[in-house]
Amino acid sequence: MILKTTRITVKAEKRVELAQTIGRLLGPIKDVKGCRAIGFYLDAVDQNSSLLLSEWESESDLDRYIGSNAFAILRGAIMVLSVGTTDSQAIVTSEACNLSEKSERRAWKQSIPSAVVDGLDK
Repeated sequence: MILKTTRITVKAEKRVELAQTIGRLLGPIKDVKGCRAIGFYLDAVDQNSSLLLSEWESESDLDRYIGSNAFAILRGAIMVLSVGTTDSQAIVTSEACNLSEKSERRAWKQSIPSAVVDGLDK
């Protein structure tokens, strides 16, 4: 799985326009081959900062999307409405875990105060 992030900084007067524009463009992107998920998130601390996060099946799926008209339109909108962006990409792998539900619960209980755990067993 490939994660692509774009941190977007926008002028305060363009915040709403950016959110509306990106919101309209994300729907069709979700249907692009290999796109597992895509979301646009506003920063709770810095109202002028947001994050565009997409998850792709493979690097070739992401590369194909980056070469598409849909990406060009999205990128153009971001460039027009923002004052700066930072892009990053990561390959994410995972391994199946064979822990039983009971051992997972035991590990989880060990991470919280005993007074709270005692209440959970009731």
